[in-house]
Amino acid sequence: MHHKTKCTLPLVILLLFFTYSISVAAKTKETTVFEPVYVSNLLPSHAQTDGLLPGLDAFYYVEFFERDVRLLPKTESSQFRSFRGKPVEQLNHQFGKDKVFDSGTNRGVGIRLKGYLNFQVPGVYAMQALSNDGIVMSIAGSIVISDPEQHSDRLSNIAHISIDQPGWYKADIDYFQRKGTAALKLLWKAPGTETFVPVPKHAYAHKPK
Repeated sequence: MHHKTKCTLPLVILLLFFTYSISVAAKTKETTVFEPVYVSNLLPSHAQTDGLLPGLDAFYYVEFFERDVRLLPKTESSQFRSFRGKPVEQLNHQFGKDKVFDSGTNRGVGIRLKGYLNFQVPGVYAMQALSNDGIVMSIAGSIVISDPEQHSDRLSNIAHISIDQPGWYKADIDYFQRKGTAALKLLWKAPGTETFVPVPKHAYAHKPK
């Protein structure tokens, strides 16, 4: 009597697919580890800061579907439809799938935010951003936060910023949202405090255009 041997090929394929799925899931859940950044010898703005207005100046580039915010145009004139929106009063937003600030859309948008941050007391400020997608931020010309590529919600590197002279410091932030959900929060831990909190509204300002 001959016994029929069941084909094991479908089972092998199933096992291989299962193993591959676990591998992909594990990679997806990997946590990006950022090295801290230490910045010192910064100077407050020498420009006239009288007459500053609340919030940051916001300039939008729409249909921006790149995967790295460093590809945002360096000038306001570009191949992307672009425009200036109303000032952004504070960076403390979990957009989900809502429209990003004043952009009119929830996908394919890059934003250049310019203005000043007010460091009211001397000492070391720890700063960090939560973003989705990428962000690059500089203070007084020095890059302090850099997480430029496409990603889901995550915290950036921590920047330890030494402030010797209280005052208004020039701030430049490039941010983009490609597809899906979006978030942008700027956090700090001021000297003498123990926890990160959103940078308060009164600390943001910009010059009128």
